[in-house]
Amino acid sequence: MRILAAALAFALLANPVYAQNTGSRGAGKGRGSQNSEQQKVDQQKKKAAEDAYKAGLKMIPDAKDKYDPWKNAR
Repeated sequence: MRILAAALAFALLANPVYAQNTGSRGAGKGRGSQNSEQQKVDQQKKKAAEDAYKAGLKMIPDAKDKYDPWKNAR
């Protein structure tokens, strides 16, 4: 009975894992099916997002002094 329960649990847990590996474009299609133009567009989007992130980090001012959360407790 334990073996049957363990096999059933394994089968129920393996199904979502298999579904994640099929890809979002349908069964059997993965990232290898993209053409080079689509890959270039994806790379441009990644670069634009990274540049925006770096620009946002530069806009954050430097801290003048360190924050001490325990200063009132001492």
